[in-house]
Amino acid sequence: MTKPRFSILIPTRDRPDTFQHTLKTVITQPGDDYEIVVMDNCSSPRTREIVNEYNSDKINYIRSDSILPMAENWEKGLAECRGDFVTILGDDDAFLPSSLNLVRNMLNQTNAKMMSWALHTYWWPDTIVDWNRNRLYLDFGDNATNMHKRNNLIAFYRNQISFGSLPMIYNSFIHKSCIEQVRQRFGCYFPIPHIPDVLSGVVNLTLDGDWVHSNRPLAMRGNSGKSNGTAYWARSLGAKQREQYLLEEKVKLENIVHRDLIASPNLQILLADCKLKCKELFFPEDNELSVDIGMVISNIIANLNAEPEAYVENLADAQALAKKHNLVIDPKIIPPHQPVNRRAISGPLKNGEITTGIAVNCDLAGIFDIFAASRLADSLMPQI
Repeated sequence: MTKPRFSILIPTRDRPDTFQHTLKTVITQPGDDYEIVVMDNCSSPRTREIVNEYNSDKINYIRSDSILPMAENWEKGLAECRGDFVTILGDDDAFLPSSLNLVRNMLNQTNAKMMSWALHTYWWPDTIVDWNRNRLYLDFGDNATNMHKRNNLIAFYRNQISFGSLPMIYNSFIHKSCIEQVRQRFGCYFPIPHIPDVLSGVVNLTLDGDWVHSNRPLAMRGNSGKSNGTAYWARSLGAKQREQYLLEEKVKLENIVHRDLIASPNLQILLADCKLKCKELFFPEDNELSVDIGMVISNIIANLNAEPEAYVENLADAQALAKKHNLVIDPKIIPPHQPVNRRAISGPLKNGEITTGIAVNCDLAGIFDIFAASRLADSLMPQI
């Protein structure tokens, strides 16, 4: 195979039931200008069997004989990528049928070194979040935007945008020259070993080169039963998966959290941890980019009822963090503990009078995996 323009890296750790559908969404992309690098983190033989079933020279399969920390496995996979542009696709995520064609068209019209995109979301039937099981959330975003890196970096540190808005290698194609810039400075692309997806989004904002963002989703996030992100997003439900993740990382939470924080699976604290470590490594003298601990505490409190099931634990974390920094929480800002009221959502999703997406009951639609969900998603989007 000649040198590809695109490399799609799929790191996988013993998830053959989802990986087989993820791989199918990529190998069925049109064109001959891409390669698929499967970085198998010591999975069972079934993963190799799935790859072998395709007998395709587009797939480069590498297997580690021992379980590696996530960032190390990703780093090894990146070293195998030969394309000009590289992305990482999770082993329960998906490309859409139109993904690579739309990426080609947009990159051909710009000089961008980074291209990020919005995401549809599919909750697998085995997700720990039971009210979302086998639900598909489609985003009807459209058009593309030239992005300002510095403004977005500041906005992220001020909690004005979420980490999902960053040009992470997990939701973007990043030019190989950008990856090499980081390697030349730090010896690797993931110099901070934990939350490597968010880390990549921060470091990419410090690099040279234009960045364009597609508001139209070009991929689909999959939340399966073994999703590490879901295990932290749904604190009350994810203890088992979090424990397994830390075991395989060979770390304890209290040994890796930044000294200014407390050891906790709270998502706000984990993001603050990433920001603090990035600040110290990438831009220690930049006073515009700092982490306000008081703001971290306020965000935890403001989101207490986003997961009423973990209200008590998250409030205790806010109080412990305040105590650590000799801060006082005004009791008036603590919202009452709301009852749990979970229900599945179906139908149009609206922002005021504007329909921004749709929630699909995939049981009724006869869809039970992300390959089928990605096909349905593209069929409901305007053709370009």
